[in-house]
Order: sequence, then C-alpha cells, then structure tokens
Amino acid sequence: MTHSRRGVVAGVALAATASLIFAGCSAGPQSEATVDADGPVAIDFWYSVGGPAADALLKQVDAFNSSNDVDVTITPIFQGDYVETTAKLTNAVQSGDTPVLLQGGDTFSAYLHDSGLATAPEKIATFDGEPYHGDRVVDAAANYYTFDGELWAVPLMVSQPAVFFDAAKIEAAGLDGDNPPTSIDELFDWADEIFAATGTPGLVFHQNEWWNEQFAALDNVEYCTPDNGLGTEPATAFNFVNDDLVAVWTHFQKSLESGAIVNVGSDGVAAQNAFSVGQAAMLLASSASLGTTTAAADFDINAFALPVKTDGGGAVPGGSALWVLGEGHSDSEKAAAIEFAQFMGSSDVQQQIFEDTGYLPSNQDALDELLSSETDQPKLALLDQLTNTAKTPATGGCHSGAFGQARADVRSAIEAIAGGADVKAALETAQSKGTDQLVAYNERVDG
Repeated sequence: MTHSRRGVVAGVALAATASLIFAGCSAGPQSEATVDADGPVAIDFWYSVGGPAADALLKQVDAFNSSNDVDVTITPIFQGDYVETTAKLTNAVQSGDTPVLLQGGDTFSAYLHDSGLATAPEKIATFDGEPYHGDRVVDAAANYYTFDGELWAVPLMVSQPAVFFDAAKIEAAGLDGDNPPTSIDELFDWADEIFAATGTPGLVFHQNEWWNEQFAALDNVEYCTPDNGLGTEPATAFNFVNDDLVAVWTHFQKSLESGAIVNVGSDGVAAQNAFSVGQAAMLLASSASLGTTTAAADFDINAFALPVKTDGGGAVPGGSALWVLGEGHSDSEKAAAIEFAQFMGSSDVQQQIFEDTGYLPSNQDALDELLSSETDQPKLALLDQLTNTAKTPATGGCHSGAFGQARADVRSAIEAIAGGADVKAALETAQSKGTDQLVAYNERVDG
C-alpha cells in the first residue's frame, strides 16, 4: 500500500524493542521566525557512546556550555548503548517525558522519522531567525539522514568501514597496499595468499550484519527495495540474496575454515585485539576503531578504502546523528537544541572529533581542511574514502523502522555460515524474515 511517511503515525514498532501506540506530527514549512528565550534555557541531551567517543563528546558539550552567547545549557545524560537508548525512549514516549535532543544510532533513523517524534532541523525556528541549513554536510552523511529530499538530523559522529593492514605482512606475501583489492572477493583472495605465504592469517573481522550491508552497497545493490527506502515509497522487501553476495560469503566460509580468516565470532573488540597483536595481517573494521587499534599495536598501521566493485557503489556510513524531538517541547527548547546541533556540526568541532576519535567529519569544510593538512596515512585513506563515496541509493543504506529487527536475523545467518551452514539457504531465511518484518512495520505505520 502506498502511504505518506509524514503526519500522524500510529503503532510504529521500535527497531529493537516493542511496539508503541502514540501520535506525533511532523513539522510544517521551514521557519524564519525568531524565538525569544525568556531567560536561560537548559535542555537534556541523551547520548549513547562510551570510552574515547564519550570523552570527545563531553569535551565539546562543556565547550558549548561555556562559550555560547544565547544562555543555553546542555545537560548530557548517558542512556547506555543505542539499543538501551531505544528501550528507554519507548518508556519516555509512554510517559510523555522525552528529551528534546537525542543522539540516535544510524539504524534508528527511519523510526525517528516515521514516528513523528523528530522534527527536521531546517523547520525549527531559531534564536536569530536564521534557519539551520544542511548545505555544508558531507554528501555521504547527508545521504543517510535524508528522507524525501529533506535532511532530518544533524550528523554527529560518522563512521565508514575500511581495511587496516600491517604493510610488512602483506609485502611478505608479495602484495602491495598501494594497489589494493578491487572487490571483497579479491580481499579474501589476499587473505588466502598471505596465509599461504607466511602462515599468518590474512584477515580478521567480527561476524556482524553490517558487513552484509556494506558488501551489497560496494556492488551498488540496494539492500531494500524500492530505492533503499530513501524515496517517497517505503521499503517493502529486502534484496540481498544474489549471486555476488552468495559467492562472497561462500569464500568467507572457506577462508574461515582454512584459517586464512581469524574466527573471533561476533566480538568486534576481539577482532581489533587480534590484529593489534599481530595475529592477522589485515583488519576489516569501522573507522572509529582506528585510535584504539593504533594505540594497542607495536607496528605502523596503514589503511585502504573498502574495495568498490561497481560504479555507484561505496561504503554505507554508520555512526550517529543529533535528532530534535519536537513533540511536547517549547520553541525555545527546540531553538536551543538547534544552537547546539549547529555547534557540533561546525568545521572546528568536527575536525576535533576526528582527531580525538577517528569518527569522520560530517562537515564539508572540515573534510576539505583535513584533506589538505593531514599527513597520517590511515587517516588520509579514511578521508579520501569519505570524499569519494558516491551519493546513490545504495550508499544511503536501507531506511526502515523494521531494520533493527531484520539485522538480528542477518547476524544469525552470518554466524550460521561461519558454522558451516549452506550459504544461500541461510541468506534466504534472513531475507524472508526481514521482508515479513518490513511488511508488518508498514502495516502498523499505515494504521
């Protein structure tokens, strides 16, 4: 059934938890009105990162609180990881006590849009009357948070996966990091060749559903149809059982069995540790892991971008964005949220977050400046990849409020493949279950 994804939404399912019954209204036309704050404005900000990422984020919150000239105070409140934050938002909606500002994980985006909880930044009246403009958001990041041609969140901490490697180990196998693989299948060939030549496993990465999405996008394949849910029509089916993906996961299975790929299960930290201590020549991981991996390794780490097999393909961004939850909040609270979002999305702040964490800059000016000044090879490789990512439906990622639920089935499929299950059958099962969840989600949205 065709439906508009704006206006009142009833019974939308949270991606990682249960269903909600509520109504919310999306914002109206872009506003150029000026909001007058009656005295200081303090707002709660729910955030969901820990470790170095939290340190970097809280440093910027403190900087904003001490420097803004509109008397706004941001109160950061840690809510656990993205799944835990999702569950807490469920309760907050039911009690009518939602925060005005939320750090939302990437796969939570469609729910926040579809539910009516969020308000598009450009539609929020501001203290100075100048509406927020997303024209300086990096294309790859904007692509992920755009619905029906409109940016619905301010990208905060952007990540893309890449391949980190020990140059000495790959050179010992006669390979050259300056001439990297041209497909994921060829990357697995490298793992096999390194293992055969040196006895050291060629590659390590954890068994996670994100890789299935990345491998599809690198081949310019839309993960869900139509248009990855980025257009006016909702996603109605998953689309990842194709010859290329079946072949890639079959190769993975064989390389895992031979020992050319290290089996760390679904533990991403174990994958990073295995690479850092020299148990594998290459690591497939998020850009956000660069800092911790580099600190733990006693060798120089290099990087190359994920190999794009087909024109229009590329890495799908992950990470998080700032969402303004307009429903039930005053104009001054929403204006304060936009003031903070503009600060966090600024060139200076985005450059600093990149330097502190490895999360990629979402601001184009920051990206340009870093490209002209950065000398660290792996960081340059990550920045180049972000710059060269094609803005297509495939690289925008699948947009559906059911995506979080469907991801769990994909993870189960990957783990089954690692255990020796029939590759095509495992993927078909996950695709069928995921499509059923998309259909059910759309029915709840339609009400």
